[in-house]
Amino acid sequence: MVCRCCGSENITSRGEKRGRFIACDFHFYVCEECSFQFVEPITDFAIYDDTYYAGIGPDPSVNYEEEFQDYAGTPRVFEFQDLFSLAKGHLSKLPHQTALETVAWLDFGCGAGGLLNYTRDRADDLVGRDRRIRLVGHDVGSYAGRLRAEGFEMLDLEQLQSADGEFDIVSCIEVLEHLPSPRPVIELLARLLKPNGLLLLTTGNMHCPLAKLQGLQFSYCVPEIHVSLSNPRLLAALYRQAGLKPVYMKYDGVIRFRILKSLAHGTARRLSVLAHFPFIIRLADLAYGTSAMPCAIKPPNGID
Repeated sequence: MVCRCCGSENITSRGEKRGRFIACDFHFYVCEECSFQFVEPITDFAIYDDTYYAGIGPDPSVNYEEEFQDYAGTPRVFEFQDLFSLAKGHLSKLPHQTALETVAWLDFGCGAGGLLNYTRDRADDLVGRDRRIRLVGHDVGSYAGRLRAEGFEMLDLEQLQSADGEFDIVSCIEVLEHLPSPRPVIELLARLLKPNGLLLLTTGNMHCPLAKLQGLQFSYCVPEIHVSLSNPRLLAALYRQAGLKPVYMKYDGVIRFRILKSLAHGTARRLSVLAHFPFIIRLADLAYGTSAMPCAIKPPNGID
C-alpha cells in the first residue's frame, strides 16, 4: 500500500466503514508524509450512471436533472451566485495592461451545467458589453452531450490534456474527492490557466472540527464515491508544486447551499430557514472548514 498522492509507503490505517449503497467494507488510509487520505477499494466509475445523477444513488442530495431543467429553482443557485461573484471580483482586480478581449471560463466536472447556464445568463455582468465570454465544460456523464446540444463547448479529457494556458477562470467544484488522486488533476488545471488566472476549487476539509470530532462518521466520508480526501495543508502544497499561489476565499452562498442540501429531506427541511442567518452561515463555515480550503492563482512570473 502506497499513497496515491505522493507515493510514500508511510501509510496508517484509519479504519473501515461499510458502504450504505454498496455492501462492501471500505478501508480508509492516511499518508503520514503528505496528509492525503484515501479509500480502498475504489468503486468503478460505472457508479456515476443516470441513477446517480437523478439522486437515487449513493448521494441522494444530488439531482442533476432538476438542475438541468431549472437551475434557478434549486438551492444550488446560491453556490452559483457565490462563485460568479468571486470570479467577477478577481477579473476586476487584474492589472489594466492585462485587459482581456475574451474571458475564458472552464467548469471542470460541470455536471448538469448549472454554473455554465448561470454564467451565460449573466455574461454581460461578468465581462461587460465590450468583451466576449467563452464558456467551456468538461464532464464524463450523460449530461455532456445534452449541454453540447444546448450550444456549450464541451471538451473531453484528451482535448484538455493537449491544451495549455487557455483559461482565465477554472472552476472545479466538488470534483476532486471523486478521483483517485488530486495531484494530476491540479497539475492539469494549473497548466490550463493563463497567467493571473483563478482556480476556484472546493472539496471537503478532513481537518475541520467536525471531521476531527466524528472521524469516519463525518458526512463527507461516503466511501463509494468520495475516494480522495483533502485538507488545507495538502491543497496548498499541491498548488505550490504545480506553480500556483494559494489564496483564500470567504464563502457565503456555497455554505448556504450546503446547509440547505443537508436539510433537504424529511422533517429537517423545516429548519432550512437557518441557512439565511449570517451567524449560522459563519458557524457552519467554521465547523466544516469551507473557507479554510484554499483556491489558487497562477502568478504571471511563477510563484512569488
